[in-house]
Amino acid sequence: MKNDKERSGKMDKMLLCFECGNLSNYNLRETIRKYEGEGYQFEMLVKIPFCDVCGAPIYDEETENEIAKLANEKIREQREIVSKKDIIEILDTYSVSQKFLSRLLGWGEITLTRYVGGNYTPNKSNSDKLKELKNPYMFKKLLEDNLRDTEERKEEKSFKKASCKVHKELEKLEESKGKIFKVVNWFLAQSSDEAPITHLALQKLLYFTQCWSIALDGKGIFEDDCQAWVHGAVYPRVYEVFKQFKYMPLPRVEEVEHFKDNELIILNAVKTYYYDVYNAKALEDICHREEPYKKARKGYQEGEMCQEIIGKDSIQEYYGRILKDYNIQMTDISKIKNYLNALLK
Repeated sequence: MKNDKERSGKMDKMLLCFECGNLSNYNLRETIRKYEGEGYQFEMLVKIPFCDVCGAPIYDEETENEIAKLANEKIREQREIVSKKDIIEILDTYSVSQKFLSRLLGWGEITLTRYVGGNYTPNKSNSDKLKELKNPYMFKKLLEDNLRDTEERKEEKSFKKASCKVHKELEKLEESKGKIFKVVNWFLAQSSDEAPITHLALQKLLYFTQCWSIALDGKGIFEDDCQAWVHGAVYPRVYEVFKQFKYMPLPRVEEVEHFKDNELIILNAVKTYYYDVYNAKALEDICHREEPYKKARKGYQEGEMCQEIIGKDSIQEYYGRILKDYNIQMTDISKIKNYLNALLK
């Protein structure tokens, strides 16, 4: 509850008025301040002290700091800059300190402390880097990049703790987004510095795994449908998670074991006859040459946006013929390479 002095605007605290030079009591009065800069423009109603003697506004550091924090939040919001709350959430999610995360990002040790304090606003570049870290795959990539600089960091307590938390976040993502992300993580576990996986390649590996699962096992390994985009088959939910990576290599994750024997046979076949042999653009070319993709894009021009689903029935029909033509069976899956050689001639 406000006391009588606060209701009237009169305060007991004495402040020095630089206008008349008196150390006097003051009144808090409402005034409108305008803020304008690159990417933001707004007005804010604030209460500031006014001198009881001459009526001039008085500077008070405590009051100005509080106003600056409120203004900073509005500036961040209008410029779509990462909020203090979001930064704290990232720190809590991965159990890292402000100083440790600043080091990972290659910033000064107190940079994040200033951002969290509320009076310093991140620039757009730094804000975007922080926003990306909400994605556990991006945080995993950040840890990987730092390990390349020095292997000694791998044994740091902070590094181990962050790595453990990232792994748990990836497991949560698997549970919330379905089995397709278990397949995603299986392929990422096969990657290495010498043979990285890009987002473009990952989408095609998921597609070919699904196609051979439908043909050989009678059902898809996961439920998701893919769409016939310009650069081949794409699973939209996977795209949303990895679009930030663009053409960068995706991070390697820990080995996962969530699959039945038949599923592992198909996964290893796609690794052996697709991932180990062809680059991302070649995988795209294979997809473009096959009937299910061409059928889904019928009526669309080359390069035209398309979100048509590549139907499971279409995949079953086409790949069913391939099984017969090349005598491919679950017990002899190596003949997939004969099919690919013929397709790419």
